[in-house]
Amino acid sequence: MLVRFARRLANWEEELPVEELQKREFKARNGGPDLRPSVYELDPAQTHRVRAYAEHAVGLDPPATALGLDLTEPQRPIDPTAGSPRFQFIRERHREIVLEDAGALHAFIREILVNLGERKHQVTRQEVVAYVRERLQAADEEWTLAAGERDAKAWLVKLRPA
Repeated sequence: MLVRFARRLANWEEELPVEELQKREFKARNGGPDLRPSVYELDPAQTHRVRAYAEHAVGLDPPATALGLDLTEPQRPIDPTAGSPRFQFIRERHREIVLEDAGALHAFIREILVNLGERKHQVTRQEVVAYVRERLQAADEEWTLAAGERDAKAWLVKLRPA
Protein backbone atom coordinates (compact mmCIF):
# COMPACT_ATOMS: atom_id res chain seq x y z
CA MET A 1 0.00 0.00 0.00
CA LEU A 2 1.33 3.47 -0.92
CA VAL A 3 0.13 6.06 1.59
CA ARG A 4 0.35 9.82 1.27
CA PHE A 5 -0.53 11.92 4.28
CA ALA A 6 -2.72 14.84 3.31
CA ARG A 7 -1.49 18.33 4.07
CA ARG A 8 -4.96 19.22 5.34
CA LEU A 9 -7.84 16.88 6.03
CA ALA A 10 -10.32 19.58 4.97
CA ASN A 11 -8.92 19.67 1.43
CA TRP A 12 -10.29 16.17 0.84
CA GLU A 13 -13.63 16.75 2.54
CA GLU A 14 -14.93 19.48 0.25
CA GLU A 15 -15.43 19.28 -3.48
CA LEU A 16 -12.62 21.27 -5.03
CA PRO A 17 -11.67 21.64 -8.69
CA VAL A 18 -8.68 19.46 -9.58
CA GLU A 19 -6.51 22.53 -10.15
CA GLU A 20 -7.30 23.90 -6.66
CA LEU A 21 -6.72 20.52 -5.03
CA GLN A 22 -3.37 20.33 -6.83
CA LYS A 23 -2.39 23.78 -5.48
CA ARG A 24 -3.35 22.82 -1.92
CA GLU A 25 -2.09 19.23 -1.77
CA PHE A 26 0.44 18.73 -4.57
CA LYS A 27 2.50 21.93 -4.60
CA ALA A 28 6.29 21.79 -4.84
CA ARG A 29 8.56 24.00 -2.74
CA ASN A 30 9.02 26.32 -5.72
CA GLY A 31 5.24 26.84 -5.89
CA GLY A 32 4.73 24.76 -9.03
CA PRO A 33 3.06 21.37 -9.26
CA ASP A 34 4.70 18.55 -7.29
CA LEU A 35 5.55 16.00 -9.97
CA ARG A 36 7.18 13.69 -7.42
CA PRO A 37 4.63 13.39 -4.59
CA SER A 38 5.95 11.64 -1.49
CA VAL A 39 4.36 8.43 -0.27
CA TYR A 40 5.25 5.64 2.14
CA GLU A 41 5.15 1.99 1.14
CA LEU A 42 3.38 0.38 4.09
CA ASP A 43 1.75 -2.82 5.15
CA PRO A 44 -2.02 -2.20 5.10
CA ALA A 45 -2.18 -2.68 8.91
CA GLN A 46 -3.37 0.36 10.85
CA THR A 47 -0.36 0.08 13.15
CA HIS A 48 1.98 0.79 10.23
CA ARG A 49 -0.01 3.89 9.27
CA VAL A 50 0.05 5.16 12.86
CA ARG A 51 3.80 4.59 13.14
CA ALA A 52 4.52 6.19 9.76
CA TYR A 53 2.39 9.23 10.52
CA ALA A 54 3.87 9.65 14.02
CA GLU A 55 7.38 9.63 12.55
CA HIS A 56 6.33 11.82 9.62
CA ALA A 57 4.65 14.40 11.88
CA VAL A 58 7.14 14.52 14.76
CA GLY A 59 7.76 18.21 14.01
CA LEU A 60 4.10 19.25 14.24
CA ASP A 61 2.82 20.86 17.41
CA PRO A 62 0.51 19.29 18.21
CA PRO A 63 0.01 16.46 15.74
CA ALA A 64 -3.51 16.58 14.38
CA THR A 65 -5.78 13.82 13.17
CA ALA A 66 -4.38 12.93 9.77
CA LEU A 67 -5.74 11.55 6.57
CA GLY A 68 -3.71 8.89 4.84
CA LEU A 69 -4.63 8.35 1.21
CA ASP A 70 -4.01 4.98 -0.39
CA LEU A 71 -2.43 5.89 -3.73
CA THR A 72 -1.50 2.34 -4.72
CA GLU A 73 -3.84 2.50 -7.68
CA PRO A 74 -3.67 3.88 -10.31
CA GLN A 75 -0.23 2.50 -11.03
CA ARG A 76 2.53 5.02 -11.69
CA PRO A 77 6.34 4.71 -11.70
CA ILE A 78 7.74 4.79 -8.15
CA ASP A 79 11.24 5.83 -7.07
CA PRO A 80 12.59 4.72 -3.69
CA THR A 81 14.04 7.84 -2.07
CA ALA A 82 15.50 8.51 1.34
CA GLY A 83 12.94 9.72 3.83
CA SER A 84 13.55 11.47 7.14
CA PRO A 85 17.01 10.58 8.42
CA ARG A 86 15.64 10.57 11.99
CA PHE A 87 13.54 7.40 11.75
CA GLN A 88 14.68 4.24 10.01
CA PHE A 89 11.11 2.94 9.48
CA ILE A 90 9.95 5.82 7.27
CA ARG A 91 13.40 6.36 5.77
CA GLU A 92 13.29 2.83 4.34
CA ARG A 93 9.67 3.11 3.18
CA HIS A 94 9.73 6.58 1.59
CA ARG A 95 8.93 6.65 -2.12
CA GLU A 96 8.08 9.24 -4.76
CA ILE A 97 5.50 8.80 -7.47
CA VAL A 98 6.98 10.00 -10.76
CA LEU A 99 4.72 12.15 -12.96
CA GLU A 100 5.67 13.68 -16.30
CA ASP A 101 3.96 17.06 -16.13
CA ALA A 102 1.07 19.03 -14.62
CA GLY A 103 -1.38 17.30 -16.97
CA ALA A 104 -0.31 13.88 -15.67
CA LEU A 105 -0.64 15.16 -12.09
CA HIS A 106 -4.18 16.44 -12.77
CA ALA A 107 -5.12 13.10 -14.36
CA PHE A 108 -3.69 11.32 -11.29
CA ILE A 109 -5.78 13.50 -8.95
CA ARG A 110 -8.94 12.85 -11.02
CA GLU A 111 -8.30 9.09 -10.78
CA ILE A 112 -7.89 9.36 -7.00
CA LEU A 113 -11.18 11.27 -6.69
CA VAL A 114 -13.17 8.54 -8.48
CA ASN A 115 -13.07 6.29 -5.40
CA LEU A 116 -11.78 8.69 -2.75
CA GLY A 117 -13.92 7.20 0.02
CA GLU A 118 -12.21 3.82 -0.35
CA ARG A 119 -8.74 5.42 -0.27
CA LYS A 120 -9.13 7.34 3.01
CA HIS A 121 -7.48 6.03 6.17
CA GLN A 122 -7.62 8.24 9.23
CA VAL A 123 -4.95 8.31 11.92
CA THR A 124 -6.11 10.09 15.06
CA ARG A 125 -4.08 12.34 17.30
CA GLN A 126 -4.88 9.94 20.16
CA GLU A 127 -3.37 7.02 18.23
CA VAL A 128 -0.20 9.02 17.56
CA VAL A 129 0.18 10.10 21.19
CA ALA A 130 -0.44 6.55 22.45
CA TYR A 131 2.11 5.13 20.00
CA VAL A 132 4.77 7.71 20.91
CA ARG A 133 4.14 7.31 24.65
CA GLU A 134 4.60 3.54 24.30
CA ARG A 135 7.83 3.98 22.31
CA LEU A 136 9.23 6.40 24.89
CA GLN A 137 8.31 4.11 27.77
CA ALA A 138 10.07 1.28 25.94
CA ALA A 139 13.17 3.52 25.69
CA ASP A 140 13.10 3.41 21.87
CA GLU A 141 16.39 5.02 20.85
CA GLU A 142 15.02 7.07 17.94
CA TRP A 143 12.07 8.44 19.92
CA THR A 144 14.21 9.10 22.99
CA LEU A 145 16.60 11.15 20.85
CA ALA A 146 13.73 13.02 19.16
CA ALA A 147 12.10 13.87 22.51
CA GLY A 148 15.42 15.01 23.95
CA GLU A 149 16.31 17.48 21.21
CA ARG A 150 16.43 21.16 22.13
CA ASP A 151 13.75 22.02 19.59
CA ALA A 152 11.48 19.06 20.39
CA LYS A 153 7.82 20.03 20.28
CA ALA A 154 6.00 20.56 23.57
CA TRP A 155 3.63 17.59 23.09
CA LEU A 156 6.59 15.27 22.62
CA VAL A 157 8.49 16.64 25.62
CA LYS A 158 5.38 16.10 27.82
CA LEU A 159 5.37 12.40 26.90
CA ARG A 160 8.91 11.75 28.11
CA PRO A 161 9.03 9.40 31.09
CA ALA A 162 9.83 11.12 34.36
